[in-house]
Amino acid sequence: MSGFSYKVLGEVVLLRLRPGQDEGEALRYVESRHPVVRWVLVYEGIEGPLRRPRVRLIKGEEPVVTVYREAGVEYEIDAANLMLSLGNKFERLRTAATVRTWEVVVDMFAGVGQFTMPIAVHARPVRVHSVEINPDAYSFLVRNVRRNRVEELVVPHLGDCRDVVRELGPVADRVIMGYFGGTIDFLPYALSALRPSGGVVHVHEVVNRDDVEAFAGEVVRRARDLGYAAAPVWVREVKSYSPEQVHVVVDLLAVRRS
Repeated sequence: MSGFSYKVLGEVVLLRLRPGQDEGEALRYVESRHPVVRWVLVYEGIEGPLRRPRVRLIKGEEPVVTVYREAGVEYEIDAANLMLSLGNKFERLRTAATVRTWEVVVDMFAGVGQFTMPIAVHARPVRVHSVEINPDAYSFLVRNVRRNRVEELVVPHLGDCRDVVRELGPVADRVIMGYFGGTIDFLPYALSALRPSGGVVHVHEVVNRDDVEAFAGEVVRRARDLGYAAAPVWVREVKSYSPEQVHVVVDLLAVRRS
């Protein structure tokens, strides 16, 4: 057994090294199993509010631009500078399956289109407003809209989601909040994007394993304090994030009280 942990993203291998593991041995192991791979990155974590990956390139040359195909969707991405979590595959498909053709969706933290693309490709809603603050991620979001031929459905927005939501007004039947680290602080903006008839907000966060129910309760309390009738229609652990933490999503049904 090698003990090496890695994932394949298109023509890129993302390698995680545990303490004591030899980088050269890990590279040889990966190359023996994926001889045509063009790039190998050692993944060392995420940094900053834009959640840029911290990586080291140990095979190939920059730019590390590849195409990853998943469930009928194509994502073009610069894997050395932008994030696309392979562990969220089922959640992307699950979210898309909840969307109806008559809906308008606001994706507040769109990235390269992790949730936007499967929603547009598979659910075919009236509109998806996809908001991204990072210009690099935004450029790949625009590319992926074209690549997946959903230009008539997806409207990319470059900017702070709080500002964009204000400009859009209450247009959404569904809001996606695919972000970690203080997501709940953006909840007032997500709720304000919902139509007067209400809708669903998908609130993502990383929490301690023992705090999943408490986090869901806090999301509901915040929404009620903001003047909404609210209830969780689904609470799900998306994936393990660390030995102590999990990535969780709360699907919140909310309607403004009159």
